[in-house]
Amino acid sequence: RRCVQETDAEYMGQDFRMRAHINPLNSTPFPYPLNPDYVDWSLHYPAIFGKSQQENIKLYLNTGEYPTEYPKEVLAEYNGRGQNKVEFADVGCGYGGLIFALGKAFPTNIVFGMEIRDKLVNFVGEKVRALRIENPGQFNNVSVIRTNAMRHISNYFRRGQLLKLFFCFPDPHFKKSHERRRIINTGLLTEYAYILRPKGRLYAITDVKNLHEWHVQHLDNHKLFRKLSEEELKDDPCIELMWNETEEGKKVARNNGHKFYVVYERV
Repeated sequence: RRCVQETDAEYMGQDFRMRAHINPLNSTPFPYPLNPDYVDWSLHYPAIFGKSQQENIKLYLNTGEYPTEYPKEVLAEYNGRGQNKVEFADVGCGYGGLIFALGKAFPTNIVFGMEIRDKLVNFVGEKVRALRIENPGQFNNVSVIRTNAMRHISNYFRRGQLLKLFFCFPDPHFKKSHERRRIINTGLLTEYAYILRPKGRLYAITDVKNLHEWHVQHLDNHKLFRKLSEEELKDDPCIELMWNETEEGKKVARNNGHKFYVVYERV
């Protein structure tokens, strides 16, 4: 998310503050899996995979403080080929407001946050650990990783795996020369369509009207996505969560700003 702001004073401090912008087109300086067979999801969701409470509070975030590696293929029961797999992903999850709200609202679905900034990932991961300790049996379905989703999202997810994919208040990259850095563009939409299952939903929200129009234009022009009407979305609880639960969305509301969202279905 393009701004860092105060949130959840119980968990947040100066140690987690950092610059808001990182160029996603740079080469990746941290590990990433060769393909989804190399991802051990039991490290991120130990309780769901039947592991101990001790394992459930360990962190594997792909940061310097909490490293992870992807050295080889892992057993099918752990790498997403089995019954337990991520179905909700928040790209650029920031301080994690949405993934915690989704995890609570959808306790039977596994929710994954992806964020490129290491200090924010450490913050979210440490909050996951604290919430699991303070609320036994809850938040076992929420986790986060440091990665560059623009380069590596399909290294984590299989074809047709995701039910819901969120892009909340992404960096607008205002300069014309930086538009290729935008997280929603024609090439990446094809990749998102690959990892979404048919009738899966892509959600995008921003407070920048120009960026909202960019989202609509590129999604409308992509043959694998169909815009959903207000009638089709009236019973979708994710709209309210996306509108109210992200830290950036709360900041926009405090400043009496405008929010613009769209939801498209994978055809």
